[in-house]
Amino acid sequence: MEKKTECEIVQDLLLGYIDGVLNKESKKLVEKHLSECKNCQKRLEEIKQDMKENETNQKKEIDYLKKIRRKSRIKSILIAIGIVALVFFIVYLYKFIIISDMVSKSEKSLESNNFYKESSTIVGDGETSVIKTYYKDGKWKQIWEIYSDDGKEILSTMYATANTDKRITISDRDKKVILEHGDLTKLSNTESTLKGGGLSFTINSFAAKLGTAFIMSISTDTYDIGKEYYVIRNKFETNNRWEEWVDKETGMPLRTINRGGVEEHFPGTDVVKEVRDNIQEYKYSFGTVTDEDVEVPDINSFGYEIENKEYSLEALEQNNS
Repeated sequence: MEKKTECEIVQDLLLGYIDGVLNKESKKLVEKHLSECKNCQKRLEEIKQDMKENETNQKKEIDYLKKIRRKSRIKSILIAIGIVALVFFIVYLYKFIIISDMVSKSEKSLESNNFYKESSTIVGDGETSVIKTYYKDGKWKQIWEIYSDDGKEILSTMYATANTDKRITISDRDKKVILEHGDLTKLSNTESTLKGGGLSFTINSFAAKLGTAFIMSISTDTYDIGKEYYVIRNKFETNNRWEEWVDKETGMPLRTINRGGVEEHFPGTDVVKEVRDNIQEYKYSFGTVTDEDVEVPDINSFGYEIENKEYSLEALEQNNS
């Protein structure tokens, strides 16, 4: 009976013995008993085995939970990446659609056989350069004017007909009439050249539209014009030096800005006199040009010196030889 009671006491202490939390007397008692009792030795091994199995099971559960947590984390990351990719794709698709629409409208506008275009640029020293272009049924006139506090000065007026090899330049400043002819002149008299381009950046293919949609940022505004237009910028240009305003209705540029694009120096030095933005503004109207607007005047009525110039590939080669 005493032996059984001692076994029960020792077996109650085995967990503490394994964990190493028994005091010296209890530990000594357990060890002395274990050295003599096979049953308690067996019970000790069973307890150790159970604990080992429990540890293994707990480890498996922990590993399983970690695996579930890891999968959940990966899933969350993939979902986040998917959302970001979807947002990026939607923005990219939106820009691609806008650019395609702009190009389509610009091309359609330039198909017109009757339009007026005016571009103005501040050239410095209180002067603004204005170029007025009239186009009707293949006939073209371009007037170059300078505006200042002294008024308006017409520098030159040019006349041409699409796909011909002749061009007339009346230079009011030089008091000359220059009659150009030749195959090189014909190249500059193509319909697309005389009408002038639309957007300042070239988009002539599907791949170019894709690339432009990736490079450019697009926003809308109404500032200083009174109607909505697109503001196009190069999103990789951190200082936003360049931007172009494009009319939503026609796809034609309204303003091109190159900040700090003009640098002037004091004569004969490299010392900077002035740095200013290079801003070109455009105005358009369609169906407003009359036959009188593009009619070539009697060049003899000006009383200017008449000069003939040949602009041909052959003449160019002779001049260079």
